[in-house]
Amino acid sequence: MKAYYCAGTHWDREWYEPFQTYRMWLVDLIEESMDIMEKNPDYKCFHLDGQAIVIDDYLEIRPENRDRLIQFLKDGRLQAGPWYNLPDEWLISGESYVRNLMAGMRICRSYGFEPMQFAYTPDQFGHIAALPMIMTGFGLRAGICWRGTADETHPAIFNWQGPDGSTMATFKLRDAGSYAPFRMFVRDRVKQEGFTDEAYEKTFEPYIEVEKSRTEFPLALLLDAVDHDRPDPAMPRIFKDLCEKYTDIEFIWGSLAEFGEAMAEYADQAPIIQGELREPARDIDRGAQYLIPHTVSSRYPIKQRNDQCQALMEKWAEPSALFEKMAGGAAITAYLDKGWEYLLKNHPHDSICGCSIDQVHRDMMYRFEQCSLIAENMVRRAHVHIAKASTAEEARSQITVHNPLPRARKAVVEIPIHFRPGWPMHYRDVHSSAEMINRFKLLTKDGTEVPYQLSRIERGAVEKWIGEDKRNTTIGGDCYYVTTELDLPAAGFTGLKVEPTGKANRHAQTLLVDDMTADSGPMRVKIHAEGTASVTLHSAEKTFHGLLAYEDTGDSGDGWSYGKLVKDIVYRSPGTRCTTAVDEDGPFRTVFRIERVLELPTQLDSAACWRSEDRTALRIVDRVYVEKDASYIRIRTTVHNTVKDHRLRVLFPSHVNAEMSFAETPYALVERPIAIPEESLEWHERVVPEKPFTTFCGLQDGHGGLAIIAPFGLHEYEVLDTESRTLAVTLLRSFYKTVQTAGEPEAELQQDLDFEYLIYPFNGPFDPVHAAWLAAEAQTGVQTHFTVELPDDTSYVSMEKGDAVVTAMKPADDGDGGIIRLWNPTNDDVQDLFRFVKPLKYLAVCNLNEEIIEEVKLADPHEMPVFVPAGGLTTMRFTW
Repeated sequence: MKAYYCAGTHWDREWYEPFQTYRMWLVDLIEESMDIMEKNPDYKCFHLDGQAIVIDDYLEIRPENRDRLIQFLKDGRLQAGPWYNLPDEWLISGESYVRNLMAGMRICRSYGFEPMQFAYTPDQFGHIAALPMIMTGFGLRAGICWRGTADETHPAIFNWQGPDGSTMATFKLRDAGSYAPFRMFVRDRVKQEGFTDEAYEKTFEPYIEVEKSRTEFPLALLLDAVDHDRPDPAMPRIFKDLCEKYTDIEFIWGSLAEFGEAMAEYADQAPIIQGELREPARDIDRGAQYLIPHTVSSRYPIKQRNDQCQALMEKWAEPSALFEKMAGGAAITAYLDKGWEYLLKNHPHDSICGCSIDQVHRDMMYRFEQCSLIAENMVRRAHVHIAKASTAEEARSQITVHNPLPRARKAVVEIPIHFRPGWPMHYRDVHSSAEMINRFKLLTKDGTEVPYQLSRIERGAVEKWIGEDKRNTTIGGDCYYVTTELDLPAAGFTGLKVEPTGKANRHAQTLLVDDMTADSGPMRVKIHAEGTASVTLHSAEKTFHGLLAYEDTGDSGDGWSYGKLVKDIVYRSPGTRCTTAVDEDGPFRTVFRIERVLELPTQLDSAACWRSEDRTALRIVDRVYVEKDASYIRIRTTVHNTVKDHRLRVLFPSHVNAEMSFAETPYALVERPIAIPEESLEWHERVVPEKPFTTFCGLQDGHGGLAIIAPFGLHEYEVLDTESRTLAVTLLRSFYKTVQTAGEPEAELQQDLDFEYLIYPFNGPFDPVHAAWLAAEAQTGVQTHFTVELPDDTSYVSMEKGDAVVTAMKPADDGDGGIIRLWNPTNDDVQDLFRFVKPLKYLAVCNLNEEIIEEVKLADPHEMPVFVPAGGLTTMRFTW
């Protein structure tokens, strides 16, 4: 039998202390490691938690030690990568995984050493189904897991299979002992008992017997890498004692990569396990192995900002930089690297999960803002080059509208029009005391008039627009927001001219069919006096009743867990003060307003774990957007959160006859049982009914179903195991407890919170590709700017069928050409075709690290055929 001893640390970059405190500890740790290994060559190697960011963090403070540190890394005695940092798996996009691993490998190679070839994920709060597919996409053949598995269901060595059929040899750490079982069961105890023979008999022998019992293969991993652990100078002695006392075992002090290679040799014989890993801790002896599932709903504002920044980077900044390069420009892609650097630093589980101290999460908001500023300015500067953005006086009557997605679409959009003072044509509606309104019409470049409805006017608006010199100019004047329907070119733009007219801007068309009912074409929406909505799907002749109710419960938990109260009052609307109204109406959309007030307990009595007897008014304002020809209803909600220690959810009774729900997770569509397993009721950690999702979740039966599509910040849902099969989406959790403090105020979220999602009823089988495109459209919308010259409709890249989801469209990381990546969430292989405005010179399939796998012959230089396997990813690389 071979037993690999792997020493290292688990490095939380920020958690119960802020980053700068942890970095001081990190500097100490790295210097202690180098000192020990220089003094004792028998201390073979030490890994830095699979992360590369620690190298930069250290060298920023100790640049004089660069050569010394890099030599240890080149010699393999210190090991870093392949990750940039260890991210949470449920709260980031699939593309964030790719950028993280690319950045980690790039940093390692920039210092002249290879990243550790091992998929190290020891402490994430469960694992997504697509992780094996992502890791094998980077050439990683072996990895590790802990949380989300159980000794009863997962052997020590198994083949973990991704949704595309790719497999990764995976080592499952034993439930008890965390990711340092050797330290907890052997090293610490041997030292305490004075390195005696009896100490080894009492500690190592039972430990290795358990490891042998967990697999049929003659292989064991002696992992020793707990939180912030330092190298132990006594370990060479312990290792030598083991080699001398247990000669039937071949002990190897090596790297995780070496263990992974040994494990991969048995991959063909190991059992196959598929899907996500989300099992809770079964008994108190393995309580440290908690799944910790409720982090997806803590500190909503950081989840919202993360999703907004990911969308800005992936769907605006990167495509815009690609289009600028294709148009002959010189986009500085180092800005993209810097934007991702800020964003990726927020993705470790103790950061993005919202389970750290307030200072950590304040620091995160700064990084989000830096990422956002970089991305927004990259897009604006690209627009100067590709569409002649301008702030010249003559340009203010010409507007370019951009769509970054590679599919043409007909969409209802809202466009801002900033009028210069002194617009020549205006009128007052009916009488001299009425509001003054500019008279104008919208025209396409060929002179076709574009009808619109006037949504609102912001008087005296001041905004910054970018000019030909790529600098911002302040623009003043009234801003008119108009809603219209446009044909948007794929991955490109169209133009609108604003012209004065002597005609008024009225319209007689409406989507209303009675006082509080509107019809989009595919569906009819009725708002009831108590604040709920009914939606009738015409194609199915089916009505969903009681949508948009609310539920509020107490929460005694923290950033990790929803603290369900033993004694609680569950508040549900209807039964609240409610006012309904029509906020806007016209030929392109009708907007209903629902204002309700819930009288809720002010806060939690922490001693009794009861909600207080006094009541505070919590105000919720829903705006329900019914848009022409839309297959969904758009909801925008503002919660004026004046209440503490509570969870607020929005409810959608479906009455769908289903035993399973579905959800999108990064690069995988998963199904989950609705019922809680009977056998789990006595487990130490409960199987919670709340589940994570990335942008959509729902349920279906043989006739259709109901889904919720959430572009920003919402990531937790439950299907109530009742006849109504109500889909409950968590809006917020408010709590006071933070790790290793007496409590802090900021997670109580005493502020106005904005939410957006789509209600998507469907007929027939659920189409995940369509839902993913709807999510992408909700995340991007459109962007506009003034232009010197009204452009022709332009499309840089267009997708013929759209039967797979484009997740990346960017300049290649090495600056040579471009990258397009597609995800196929269906069970069938997909073939599609992309058309380019520029003729291509080179085309190839590459891996996730943008390394060539196979060149593709170009039959037509303007066309790129793609094949995407069922459940899989395809990455194409091209030059022009």
